[in-house]
Amino acid sequence: MKRLALVAAALVSLAACQDATQPSVPTVPEQSEVGINASNNLIARVDINGGLVFGNRVTGVTQFGPGQYEVTFNRNMTPCAYVATTNNANVQAMQVFTASGHLSVNGVYVETKNQGGGLTSAPFNLVATCGGTGIRYVVVDYNGLMARGTSGASVTTSGGGTYTVTFPSAISSCAYLATVADPGNGLVFNPAGVYTASGPNANSVYIETKNPGGGLQPGVPFHLAVVCSGTNSKVIVVKASGAKARGSTGTSSTRPSTGNYSVNLGRSLAACAVVATRGSINNGVPFNPATVELTPGGNANSTGVQVRELLFFGGNLTNLPFHAAAVC
Repeated sequence: MKRLALVAAALVSLAACQDATQPSVPTVPEQSEVGINASNNLIARVDINGGLVFGNRVTGVTQFGPGQYEVTFNRNMTPCAYVATTNNANVQAMQVFTASGHLSVNGVYVETKNQGGGLTSAPFNLVATCGGTGIRYVVVDYNGLMARGTSGASVTTSGGGTYTVTFPSAISSCAYLATVADPGNGLVFNPAGVYTASGPNANSVYIETKNPGGGLQPGVPFHLAVVCSGTNSKVIVVKASGAKARGSTGTSSTRPSTGNYSVNLGRSLAACAVVATRGSINNGVPFNPATVELTPGGNANSTGVQVRELLFFGGNLTNLPFHAAAVC
């Protein structure tokens, strides 16, 4: 335990040193709006240099510096939740953190970091939800209280980094995606992870927040998006073996090698953003923390998903379950 505490303290110190100030206003011009879908979903795929690969309701992307981005949408984003996944582009797996915009209320601020908490550029996929598109959500603050969310949702905590989020209707067939994220437009300095599982009943999700050594850590804010099957969304929950635990009709998954998964989401992903995060297939505690990143898929309907243990444990590829959704 002493070793864990020392490592966690060192990582927190590194994060504070490298990430203690907000970025200055950039001179990079915004891009024109790209790819309005028939849906109202708010999504973006962004490359390592801040280029917009695809977006729906996006008016521009700005890169402030290494690992610092802002995606601007065509509406006020402050009532919303933001979940994201990095695409594998580095030797070490990246982690992603979100917040409300630093440039305007229409923005979503994104930081990509290495596991020591240092800002490191990486491509990422972003899904934002403000209600009204069928994606349920909550935003939980540093004190474990719900800052905002779907009408009728509630959050309870037993302390120590454990939470139960309850919605007004059943979500047991859905995917639970969570990102460490500030409830406002501040910066989350300390590296940490957030992990999901089924809750005690069909309407609930169980959440744990953990430090880089895998220990439960209270005081970590997060955004949770619950994505269910729909006209403009496909979901899948995948077992450690690569077999599908549940998901939309037509979805499937395999595990070609240790920690590398191939996920077919049953539709073209050209106009979608895929987000995948670590989560259990049932209400078992997601004990082993890990990073989850996207890799290229074998065809237009598929994506690769790569799961690695945290750097504290070696950073090796590992077999663990995860939740994924394509929002289009």
